[in-house]
Amino acid sequence: KCAVSSKKCVPKREDDNSYPIPQNMVSNFNVENFQGQWFISAGLNPIFDTFECQIHFFTTTISKDTNTPTLYGKLNWRIDEPDGEFFTRDTVQRFKQDKNQPGILVNDQNEYLHYKDTWYIIDASPSSAKYEDQFVLVYYRGSNDAWDGYGGAVLYTRTPYANQKILKQATASFDNAGLPYKFNQFIIPNNECPAEPLPSQKLLLKEKYATRLFLMAEKELQEESTNIRKNAKNTFDGDIKEVIQATTNLERQIAQYENKLASNLKQAEDSFIEDIESSISSRKKK
Repeated sequence: KCAVSSKKCVPKREDDNSYPIPQNMVSNFNVENFQGQWFISAGLNPIFDTFECQIHFFTTTISKDTNTPTLYGKLNWRIDEPDGEFFTRDTVQRFKQDKNQPGILVNDQNEYLHYKDTWYIIDASPSSAKYEDQFVLVYYRGSNDAWDGYGGAVLYTRTPYANQKILKQATASFDNAGLPYKFNQFIIPNNECPAEPLPSQKLLLKEKYATRLFLMAEKELQEESTNIRKNAKNTFDGDIKEVIQATTNLERQIAQYENKLASNLKQAEDSFIEDIESSISSRKKK
């Protein structure tokens, strides 16, 4: 932040319109349909959108001042730590819905690099869709002290990977959004959430990171600064009770998800033990 925002040691990358405003998006969007747990099952920009295990939780509140909905998101993603270990980052961010264009959500008032992200809802499933068919297709562009005009797009689904029905509809919608990109350029991230690497792999990752830092050029510094904007918390203003309510709802969702994972793990362990005991019993009978 000091090198970019205060000292301006890294020149700001100006907007070259690589990520223009889309020509087509949804005309109406109910942010309440965005509540709950979502996976990023596909991403456009490899710099920002294709991390492993991107599990996001959303909740909504209604502003007392403007009577408009506000979306709060607990954003989680996994990256490689500089010393070669995996670690998960998370942050709570707020998105305000545009009064005149409901398909636009704005995340601003951020202290880190003074960044502002604008989300454009290209398409979304109806509220009546089955759980496995629910999706939200988001294109975004933003600006900060390091880079004006960065952007990308992500496909949110309820399941770790999108089914063919969702992919077909997302392709048609995104390809018709009037953007210089096509949906077939999206990358499917690894949402299997693998365990941490072995010590030998950690050493290799550590060496790769050190080499990357040594070779990092001015452009890469701008990208790196923009990338970690996700970890910057909003400077919330307004009704503090609204913020507390939203945060409490998000933590409740995460606790339910973690309990479900623990339950699934226990069931898998019990099944494994039963298989081993059955195998031992069969061998004894022989």
